[in-house]
Amino acid sequence: MTGGDKDAYQQQLLHYGKTALYLGLSSLLAFGVYRMFSRYQTSADISERAIKAQERFHGYVIDVSDGDTLRVYHTPFWRWFGAVPEKKRGLTKYTISVRLSAVDAPEVAHFGKPAQPLSAEAKEHLARQVLGKRVSVKPLARDQYGRLVASVTYRRVLGPRRDAAHEMLRAGLATIYRGGNAQYDGQLPRLEALEAAAKRAKKGIWGLKGFESPADYKRRNK
Repeated sequence: MTGGDKDAYQQQLLHYGKTALYLGLSSLLAFGVYRMFSRYQTSADISERAIKAQERFHGYVIDVSDGDTLRVYHTPFWRWFGAVPEKKRGLTKYTISVRLSAVDAPEVAHFGKPAQPLSAEAKEHLARQVLGKRVSVKPLARDQYGRLVASVTYRRVLGPRRDAAHEMLRAGLATIYRGGNAQYDGQLPRLEALEAAAKRAKKGIWGLKGFESPADYKRRNK
C-alpha cells in the first residue's frame, strides 16, 4: 500500500468512525426523547431491562390498597406539572401496581379472610404519606402477581425526601419482609434499625399481645 493509499484508508476509517459516533449519539438522544414523552400504562409496560437497570420514574399515587401496596399514575417529563389525575373506574388499565420493597404490612380482609389487627391503621398511614402526592419510584423486581416491587420516596413541601417503607417501619405498622425475592436496595441495616427501634418503643403492631406477623398470617391462611 502506497503512502497515498494509506492516507486515504485512514481518512475513510476516520469518516466511518465519526458516522458511527453520530449515529450512536442520535440513537441515545432519540431514546431519551422517547422516554421523556412515553407513559407507562401498567407495570406490564415496564421492561425487564428497565427493572434490572433500576430506572427511576415519577408519578402520582392514585390509590392505596393496604399498608404496602399502591397504584401510581406515571407522569413522564411533559406531565410533571400537570393536574393530578382523578381516580376512576378501570384503575388497573391506566395505573402501575406497586408493592413497597422490603416491608410487609398487616393484611387487610380479602378473599373471605379476616383482617389482621392494625391493618386499617397501616393502610391509613401509608395513604397519609403518599395518596395524591407525586412520588419517585425505583423498580427493583416484579413479583408473582405482576406488581412492581419498588422503593417509593416522596417529599413533604421543602423537607428531605422520605422513603415510604422506612416510614411504615418507623411507625411500627410493618415488619421487614423476609420472604422469597426480598429486595432491600442495600438498605437492610437501616431497615433493621428502624424495626428494632419500633419494637423497643412498642409502637403499632409491637404493642399488641400475641402479635402474628403478616408472613405467618399468610402461611396460616393459604
